[in-house]
Formats: sequence, structure tokens, C-alpha cells
Amino acid sequence: MKHMLAPVILAVLFPFLSYATTKEEVANKTSEAASAAASYTKEQKEEFTKSMEENIAKMKTQIAEMKAAAKEKTGEAKKEMNEQIASMEKEQAELKADLKKLKKSSGKAWDEMKSGMSSAWDKVSESYGKAKAEFSETK
Repeated sequence: MKHMLAPVILAVLFPFLSYATTKEEVANKTSEAASAAASYTKEQKEEFTKSMEENIAKMKTQIAEMKAAAKEKTGEAKKEMNEQIASMEKEQAELKADLKKLKKSSGKAWDEMKSGMSSAWDKVSESYGKAKAEFSETK
């Protein structure tokens, strides 16, 4: 009976034995996973940074367009448009400063900075859209 039980025990335990790993293997797998995650995060950060740089450049163009349009205005319309331009220039400077900080950030700080910059960009884009629509009506 003992001889018949050994193959059954071996058959039951074999799948578990094939999954056995050493401490070093676990450490290597963990290290590989951490490295892959860090690489992915770095790629995300680079893509986001590039996107924000493009957005800031686009904003510079938009401000230049508004300045050109403001030159054609007079009175209250010109005053309001120049106030909008000054506001956008301030927002642009803040975005540039935040981008500089973002480039130096890592980990949780990077996630928070990304979220904040995305939100700030959305507000700036919305403000520009409203200003452009408002001033194109007053032509």
C-alpha cells in the first residue's frame, strides 16, 4: 500500500513543485517589474512634458493673435482685450514655472503635478476660447 501511495502523492505535489521559486528568483522578478514600471512612468512623463511644451507654444501663438486683434480695437473693447492678454500671459508664465517643477518631480509628486497642470491647461484653454469668441463678436 505504501508503494502505491507514493505515486499519488507525487502526482498531487508535482504541479506545486514546478511553481516553487527561490528567493533570488522572486527578487529578480520584483526588480524587473519595478524597472518596467519606472520605465513606463518615465515614458509617460516625457510624453506629458512634450505635450505641455506644445500647449505652451500654442498659447504663445494665441496671445500673439490676441495682441494683433487688440491693436485694431478701441475704447473699452481694447481695454478688456488687453486685460485678457495680461491674464493669459500670467497664466502662461505660471504654466512654464509648473512645467519646470514637473520636469524635476518624481513619484507621487509627479502624479500630483500632472493632475494640477492638466487642470490648469483646461482652464486656460477654456478662458482663451471664451475670450476669442467674445472679441470676435465685437468686430
